[in-house]
Amino acid sequence: MANHSEAIAEIEEILRLGVKQTVVEGLTVVYDHDTLRRELARLKKLDDATQGLRPLAATILLDGAC
Repeated sequence: MANHSEAIAEIEEILRLGVKQTVVEGLTVVYDHDTLRRELARLKKLDDATQGLRPLAATILLDGAC
């Protein structure tokens, strides 16, 4: 099971803000929005949180009632 929610949120924020490049500790990062959109689609396809999957749960009835 994979949870890519954090990466999905990061990419969505970059795309929403329209950031083309940024500088982090002297290193310039250039974003290609087409590549980010493809990666976003891939992560959403793999992400369990967006697949409508329910978490694994169990109920044990000890009183004999069905």
